[in-house]
Amino acid sequence: MSYRLFVVDDDQHYARLLSYRLDKEADHEVQVFHSGEEVLKHLDDAPDLILLDIMMPGIDGVETLKRIKKQRPDLPVVMISAQGNVETAVEAMRLGAYDYITKGQDDLVKLDKVVGYVKERVALTREVESLRGEVAEKYGLEEIIGDSPAMEEVYKLLHKTLRGDLTVAIQGESGTGKELVARAIHYNSNRKNGPFVVVNCAAIPRELMESEFFGHEKGSFTGAHARHIGKFEQADGGTLFLDEIGELDLDLQAKLLRALQNREITRVGGDKTITFDCRVISATNKDVLRMIAEGSFREDLYYRLFQFPITLPPLRKRGQDVLVLAHHFVEAYKADRDGFDDKVLSKKASRAILHYNWPGNVRELKNAVERAILISDHEQITVEDLMLDLNTGITPWTERNGSTPSAPPKPAPAQPAPGGDGIEAGVGDDLPTLSLGESQEIIPLEELKQQAVERAYEICEGNVDRAAVELGIGRATMYRLLKKYDINTD
Repeated sequence: MSYRLFVVDDDQHYARLLSYRLDKEADHEVQVFHSGEEVLKHLDDAPDLILLDIMMPGIDGVETLKRIKKQRPDLPVVMISAQGNVETAVEAMRLGAYDYITKGQDDLVKLDKVVGYVKERVALTREVESLRGEVAEKYGLEEIIGDSPAMEEVYKLLHKTLRGDLTVAIQGESGTGKELVARAIHYNSNRKNGPFVVVNCAAIPRELMESEFFGHEKGSFTGAHARHIGKFEQADGGTLFLDEIGELDLDLQAKLLRALQNREITRVGGDKTITFDCRVISATNKDVLRMIAEGSFREDLYYRLFQFPITLPPLRKRGQDVLVLAHHFVEAYKADRDGFDDKVLSKKASRAILHYNWPGNVRELKNAVERAILISDHEQITVEDLMLDLNTGITPWTERNGSTPSAPPKPAPAQPAPGGDGIEAGVGDDLPTLSLGESQEIIPLEELKQQAVERAYEICEGNVDRAAVELGIGRATMYRLLKKYDINTD
């Protein structure tokens, strides 16, 4: 890790002295300037620290500091002066200087300490940015897996939520991935560098919920031994995710509505009004319209929260997505742990996964697959390893597809599933194999999908739109598959 340091001093002798002192460290990259005008032209070179003399001809150090802070408010600037003027030091600190050093006998010793502190701060900032980047990648839109028509509609809505700060409400059964979608919205929006704060409205006792939302002052009630910052304040600049919003009682719904309307809150036991700036995303597995009719949910709060509703389909309504997800969970588990590289789903296990009802949705599927990998004694994961209640969990093919055949039909080899990824998985004895075009060769699911995407992209000479049309899939799906299979698009 290297650090870029700027020295700004019109005294060339002293500037060389500082440069020599700082250059002794191997991880320092030092650049010297002799005027404020000169250094202001190089702020785009991303310095980590500026050592700035106060008394200079032209733009003096104080004015230079003001202009630096206007362009780079987080950039540490250490002021240096030949005179130990207390008023000047106070003014520099008020304007945002990181520290103040007086030229003299101990200035270089203090300089070493200050530079050390700044380096620690910069290293921590870089680590946080790296972790934030990893989190953002983890919750990229492409991580929401599935190519069924129902999910294509979800993807379209998700992309639209990124355009602004509309309040989003995510509806769906338990286990459909509501929090995953909420995090994807946050980490792909203009608020991605802000906090993502979660409130589980079903897990917090009612008597503590107001304090959890808005915070409280010390001594405001029994047990309030210190001031508590509420979730709205914690989420300032980012996103507040209200999970299980249907569990709030009517009294708290009224207070929540008031906060959302006025964009301000008051801590319990306090009298100071605090403004906040956060995007609110809520989620529920309840029928909120029915709750309104029954009088258990406020209609005005509904219209405030449901500016942009998104409904996640249950897994039983997502067709072949269940197999794609199952294989994804197998590969993800193998990638995270040693000793399971040979594990694959058997044909019968894949067929059982496809026909099982999955009342717990994606969460249940993930748990079942990971449990099966652990308990399986063989390379192939069997139906028994999945431990599914097949007597009660089978979903009839007619319910799943809206068709009338009593047995699942086998797809024609060259016909892609409408709105899917154009690569139809068989549902009979050949699961989980695929067939494409005129070739009747039996090829594993993921291998054939990758071949199809690579071939279409090659034939269309890198034109993503044309390749998507050839495969019968959406443009967004094509991009996800290109990234998934690491296909070079340069």
